[in-house]
Amino acid sequence: MKREIEQIRSFNRFYTNHLGLLNEHILNGPYSLAEARILFEIGLHQPVTAQQLTSLLGLDKGYLSKIIKMFTSDRVIVRTSSEEDSRVYEISLTSEGSKILSELQGKSDQQIADFLKRLSGDEVDMLVNSMKTVENLLSADYSNKILSHQVNYREGLKPGDVGYLIYLHGVLYARESGYSQEFEGYVVKTFYEFLEHYDTGKDKIWLATYNEQIIGCIAILAKPNNEAQLRWFLVHPVFRGTGVGKHLLSTALTYCRQQQFNNVYLLTTDVQQRAIAMYMKAGFMPSASVEQKQWGKTLHEERYDLDLSENKNKVA
Repeated sequence: MKREIEQIRSFNRFYTNHLGLLNEHILNGPYSLAEARILFEIGLHQPVTAQQLTSLLGLDKGYLSKIIKMFTSDRVIVRTSSEEDSRVYEISLTSEGSKILSELQGKSDQQIADFLKRLSGDEVDMLVNSMKTVENLLSADYSNKILSHQVNYREGLKPGDVGYLIYLHGVLYARESGYSQEFEGYVVKTFYEFLEHYDTGKDKIWLATYNEQIIGCIAILAKPNNEAQLRWFLVHPVFRGTGVGKHLLSTALTYCRQQQFNNVYLLTTDVQQRAIAMYMKAGFMPSASVEQKQWGKTLHEERYDLDLSENKNKVA
C-alpha cells in the first residue's frame, strides 16, 4: 500500500503544478482560479443557493459569502428570493456575468485544445478515459455501481476482441482459480475453433465495455439437435455485483428463447461457485460431473442444462 500512496501523492503534486499553469488569475481574467470556479458552478447550476454552492465546492461559508458579495458588487450575479421559501436567496448570473463566464470558458477551452495538440487521437482518448475513471473512483459517493452506469453493450466481434478475451481469461482464471497457463492454451483453442465456424446468423457473442475496453463477455453457439452452448461468460472483478453479469446472461438466454432452442447447456468447474449460483438462479440444473486433473488442479468438470423445450424457465 505504501507504493500506491506515494504514487497518488506524486500525481497530486504533478496535477497541482499542472493547474498552476493557469496562474493566480485564470487566463488573465478578472478573477482568481477559486473565484472563477465559483462562477462556473453558478452558471452550471443556476438558480442556485449559497448552501448548495457550499456543498458543491466544499468551501467555507464565510469565504463563499465574501465572494458572493464581491460578485454582487461587480454586478455579475443577482440574488432573488426563492418562490418556495422567501428566506432563501437564489443566485443567477446577470448578462454581464454570463458574458464574463462565456469569455472564461472560451479561453479555457482554447487552452485545453492547445495542450491536446501534442497528443494523438488515441492518446487523447486514453487521457479522457483515465480522467473519467479517476473522477468516478474519487467521488464521495463511489461504489462500483457508478462504473456500471457507464458500461456499454454490443453484439459481435471487432478486430482484436478475441485476443483481449483470451488475455482476460488467462489473467483472471490464473489469479482467482489458480489455473495454469495450460488453461490459456485451452481458451486459445476454443476461440480458434469458434472463429473457424463462426456463423453470425446462429452464433452470437455479446460484450460489455467500459471506456471502450472489454470488461465482460458471453456467447451462444448453435449446436446440433436444436441445442445451444453458453460459453465464455466472464465479468471483470471490478464490475461484479453491479448487474453487468445479469444483463449479459439475460441477453443470451432471451436470444435462446427467441431462437426456440430446446436446450441450452454449459460446461464449467466446481471452482466457479459464483457463476454457478447465477446459472442455477436462471434455471440451469446440474446434469453431469467428472473429476479431472487439468490446468494444474484437481477439479470437477460439470455440465448444466436449461430445458427450453416448453419455454417454461424464466431468467431470474
